[in-house]
Amino acid sequence: MKRFSFILASLLMLFTLKLNAQNERVLLFECFTNTGCGPCAQQNPALDALIAANADRVAAIKYHMNWPSANDPMYLHNTADNDSRKGVYNVTSVPHTVVDGIRFGSTPGGLSQNMVNNWLTIESPFEMRLSYEVDEAANTITVHVMGRASTAVEGNVRLYVGVIEKEVHFNSAPGPNGERDFYSVMKKLLPTASGTSLGSMEAGDYFAYTFTWELANIYNNDQLDAIAWIQNHGTKEVYQACKSSENLEPYYANEAMVSDISNVKGANCSGESHPKVLLTNNGSNALTSAELEVVVNGEMLGAVEWSGNLSTFKSETVDLGEFSFPVEEENTLEVRIKSINGGADEASTNDIVTTDFKGAPENVAKVMKLSIRTDNNPQETTWKVTNLWTGEVVLEGGPYEQANHMFTETLEITGDGCYDFTIYDAGGNGLQGGVYGLKASGETLFSGNTFGFSESNEFSYEVTADVDENLNQSVSIYPNPTDGLLNIISQGKQQVSVYNMAGQRVYEGYCEGTLKIDMKRFGCGIYAVKVGDETQRVVVK
Repeated sequence: MKRFSFILASLLMLFTLKLNAQNERVLLFECFTNTGCGPCAQQNPALDALIAANADRVAAIKYHMNWPSANDPMYLHNTADNDSRKGVYNVTSVPHTVVDGIRFGSTPGGLSQNMVNNWLTIESPFEMRLSYEVDEAANTITVHVMGRASTAVEGNVRLYVGVIEKEVHFNSAPGPNGERDFYSVMKKLLPTASGTSLGSMEAGDYFAYTFTWELANIYNNDQLDAIAWIQNHGTKEVYQACKSSENLEPYYANEAMVSDISNVKGANCSGESHPKVLLTNNGSNALTSAELEVVVNGEMLGAVEWSGNLSTFKSETVDLGEFSFPVEEENTLEVRIKSINGGADEASTNDIVTTDFKGAPENVAKVMKLSIRTDNNPQETTWKVTNLWTGEVVLEGGPYEQANHMFTETLEITGDGCYDFTIYDAGGNGLQGGVYGLKASGETLFSGNTFGFSESNEFSYEVTADVDENLNQSVSIYPNPTDGLLNIISQGKQQVSVYNMAGQRVYEGYCEGTLKIDMKRFGCGIYAVKVGDETQRVVVK
């Protein structure tokens, strides 16, 4: 027993020492410049030499501004991200360099090696690792970054990732200041200039992310590189920066992540969902199995067994199957990792991903207006309306012929039901530069443009839970909603059929007097109960 206690105490001490070990700081140099700026041409050589002299401990990124020369090509390649970082520090002149957000903010001529040496002695609360790969065939760069906190950090902490070109050389100067060589040029901030929220972190907290960007405005793919940094968005302090390495060693052997829930409608009246989730291996061991749980509004609906063979940083979209549930006004679908490789995930911080959706608009007007402003490829846009109770496509439209034109169509719903409206883009990029909107009684039900290949939402028309409004006097169905047993009372013999929202018949029988159906065996959700010629919607909780 004493031997066991000693071993346990030793392991805890080693873990504590590892967490509290000093992290070697990497400084972040954010440099603002312009091809028309004379002082930039004068001060950049010394700045570049200082960065090169400290290449292992300084991560640099240069943002090109639109003054004094409005035609700086490296500004025009990504105006949004360049402007965003300018706004973070309220930069009003160039050249201007910011070190670690708060340590230095002035013209780079004021920097020195002694200052760098002093800053490098400041302990960092984070350790980070980063790698990337370029897919020439797909014209993409994928960046993997992970990190761990050694001490607690509070506040609006964010992770930023920058894709840079290490060196850009022009045969003739692109601007009036005569410069032809430019270094650490910012090409893209991932996933956006706003970064990724990490929130407050405790000692030992861990994160891992993968970002992919389709390359644009790159002079030479061989010069591509990536850096990352962790910054307090409120105070502007940069806690740690990170440069890329060819061989990133993961922190854990068995560690997976779920992200990017897809195939979930923004509005739902059917009580049915068929979600998919992205499963990523962030561990050094191959990921060969995982058990995933699906939860809606706090209720665990089922577990899904996945098997495969994912090497480090590889991902696969997992089809989680179809689930039924009672729809609420506001809903949350959650996917979580229960186990991987037959055991526990060694880091649980990224084991849960959620997405929110609303209960569908009810009893919308019979006549609706669909407006579509087409993009440059109108032939790619189509849409359809499906009655989920019957599976029948009741309305459809497109493709269109006229680009960048506003089309308005009148849609008329003729029968009761829960309906699905889906808009498609064959090109997979939504309505870039266009937009769609579906209105009823002057109110917008759904709208959007950045939906990839398709986007689906649901609405209901003339659906009522009152039995006597939908069924004749000779039939009664109760209780509705039900948590299990459904009673049907009829005068005379009536055929009874029950359909799920996919239009599949799950029950068929006859009622002569009284019939009891155990609806719980079909699962939670919304069902269409047909008695004779009449149909009633029934909610199973």
